[in-house]
Amino acid sequence: MANRFEGKSAFITGAAHGIGAATARLIAEEGGKLVAADVDEDGLNALAAEHDGRIVAARCNVLQPGDIEAGVATCVEAFGGVDIVFSNAGASGPSSRVDEVQDADLDRMMHLHLRAAIAAIRASVPHMRARGGGSIVLTTSVSGMRQGYAPVLYSLSKGALIQLAQIAAVELAGDMIRVNCVCPGFVPTAIFARSMGFAEKTSEKFARRLDDPAKAAQPLPRACTPQDIAEAVAYLSSDAGSFVTGQNLVVDGGLSLTPGSGDSRAVYAPIISALGLDPDEIEPGPAVWSKLGLGKDRN
Repeated sequence: MANRFEGKSAFITGAAHGIGAATARLIAEEGGKLVAADVDEDGLNALAAEHDGRIVAARCNVLQPGDIEAGVATCVEAFGGVDIVFSNAGASGPSSRVDEVQDADLDRMMHLHLRAAIAAIRASVPHMRARGGGSIVLTTSVSGMRQGYAPVLYSLSKGALIQLAQIAAVELAGDMIRVNCVCPGFVPTAIFARSMGFAEKTSEKFARRLDDPAKAAQPLPRACTPQDIAEAVAYLSSDAGSFVTGQNLVVDGGLSLTPGSGDSRAVYAPIISALGLDPDEIEPGPAVWSKLGLGKDRN
């Protein structure tokens, strides 16, 4: 188990923090080598420094044409090929109703999640074929399975990824290339905080305060960690998951088994309540900043 990625090379997007960084560390610690891609170069360099020679940092903006292809090419050049792709980069969209969706926001979210995943598949498949197979994992979300967990555009784009994985799994099975999704629930990371309406800078601080309250949102009474998701990605990417393809592996502590609602505020209510906040103040206001101890640092 300790060397399950020995001789394997991987390409991971969104690798500087959270789930991506946890997965990169796990693969490197278990014998693999990888290219860690993200827009945060400082975060990438710090990650690479932890595993000298096993992790190559590559700046990659998945919204920019060619960055993903260049990242995969870097993996091939550095390690001789690519066996594992983890398309993980993502962000939360605006909290608008479906009848208020703007075309520019829709295009951005679909590009960030769906088009980026397709680009990663397109760039890596020829190299995987040359090596006799490989594993591709996409990060989805429980919000892609049912309504009420996140903003509409985030949910739509994550649902599209689930369908993409099923289509690609069938089409690429003959090449021994497996395509799966890892489907987190509430993971106390910055992207989760942003899905609740918090600005990017503030969301990092807010995420650190979510560890205990998050467990109130699902049946399993503890908060999910990036490591929990990384272990699921590792299973799907390793020989242990060699007969698994086209699946959306849900890692949510039972969240998706609880009664649903069309109102995302109702889903977040246990967390908001545990923080001692008014559910009507999910969109940050003065009371929220005071309760969270964030002072005036709101942007």
